[in-house]
Amino acid sequence: MAPRDMDSLLPQLLSFPPHPPIPLADVAYDREVRSLRKVLNDTPASLLTAGVPNGGNLLDILDPSINTLPFLYVLLAHSNAGKQKAATIGSPLWHKALDFLRTFDSVQVRYVGMEFRRLVMFVRDVALAGNKPIAAVRPLGAAILRLDPSGSCFTSTHVVFVHLCLEAHAFRAATTILDKDIYEFPSSTRTLPSGDLPCSRHDTSSSFITDKSELSDTFTYREPLHYFLYGAMIYLALKDWRRAILFLEFVLTAPSKSHSSHIQVEAYKKWVLANLLAYGEVPSSLPKTTNSQVAKQARTLGKAYEALGAVFQYGISKEHDVRRLNAEVHIGHQKWSSDHNLSLVLQVLDAYRQSTVAKLESTYVALPLSEVGQRTSPNPNDHTETAHYVAAMISSGQINATIEQTGNNPGSWVLRFGSSPTQTEQHQHEELKKQVAKTAKVAEHVRETDRKLSLNKEYISWLKQKADMTAAANAGEDPAITLEQTAFEDEDLLSGP
Repeated sequence: MAPRDMDSLLPQLLSFPPHPPIPLADVAYDREVRSLRKVLNDTPASLLTAGVPNGGNLLDILDPSINTLPFLYVLLAHSNAGKQKAATIGSPLWHKALDFLRTFDSVQVRYVGMEFRRLVMFVRDVALAGNKPIAAVRPLGAAILRLDPSGSCFTSTHVVFVHLCLEAHAFRAATTILDKDIYEFPSSTRTLPSGDLPCSRHDTSSSFITDKSELSDTFTYREPLHYFLYGAMIYLALKDWRRAILFLEFVLTAPSKSHSSHIQVEAYKKWVLANLLAYGEVPSSLPKTTNSQVAKQARTLGKAYEALGAVFQYGISKEHDVRRLNAEVHIGHQKWSSDHNLSLVLQVLDAYRQSTVAKLESTYVALPLSEVGQRTSPNPNDHTETAHYVAAMISSGQINATIEQTGNNPGSWVLRFGSSPTQTEQHQHEELKKQVAKTAKVAEHVRETDRKLSLNKEYISWLKQKADMTAAANAGEDPAITLEQTAFEDEDLLSGP
């Protein structure tokens, strides 16, 4: 029976988890939390927002880290109560919402996925309405990792978070989530082993972030594409070119029936620029898994970017000065601007200069700075600017060299190329350690995927049918079975759960 007043409601809200704490078996925990959820669903919002004895309301009594379910329901009831001041940044309700996102019980919340998402959207909407998207960035990032510390299962909240980061220019904060590689999408409950409960111990987050849990909203192929494109834009802003290229290639190689989407075309344009910035060249072809029609259409619509790349690469190979590339940039200025890529194109100009300086290392042992300026600088007679520019490249490790100062005139100084093998070996060792750790992590996810497949009902059924076919063949019977009996249902990995 639904509670009718606060005296009957409050004891039920505080009944779970038990106090003092006692360990509960998974089945008992599951039963108790579902019972509490039913009470909350049956309780009218007017009672959830009512006052309590001695003043205040339920949010002043409940602890979000302990009483996660009732706190969330009461919070949502207040957010829907129509109180104008309740839904503003800095208000008591706002702070209660942020407290919840930082401290909720990650197991209890698995039972209230839809309500959890409603709170995420409430926080997002309040932040955007107050023109302060930055206010929601860290709380939502914390919530994603509190729900799933690995951050490896894609959810609709990932898209909300990364879009807020772009709006707020919170690029560094975004990497707390973006640096977590995505390995999985929410599982369909019919593919999970029977008997698993949300509160059970799960080896991977996709075992409890499922279509039934509603911890992620349903999504189409567009949401992952948006996430990786937004992520690439953030990495480009941070000048992490290689990570940006990886995210852009996720967009470009996404499954497609026949034609490219607008998102993939935009990704291709940025992919060309990112490769110029990272490697000084554009690969002759897209990744092999790119749909041929997507590749064809993206390249057709990205001709201006390919032309820019061709001028860049030809100029580097022939040791031309920057004037031809400058002209190409000027001709396409309106195009770069309308595509919101002008900043990247201007960085490509600077990358051209860096590449021409770096290429000198493979040809010369030493070179006067005045000669370096003549070959690479937009203002060859400004030797001081050339000295500062080359010194910055040395400091950042882009070239192995030193500047010999033979007087007060920078034009008489000498750029002497050399090597520092100790630093190079140490760097290679660190990179190797990172790669080994990353490979081990991928292998762990592969093993878990194999385990899930081996427990999948359809897979077990297929193995049984295969064994029956073998037995029938050995007995001299007709082992033929229909395609429908053995075919797995075709699923799009990027479709919604």
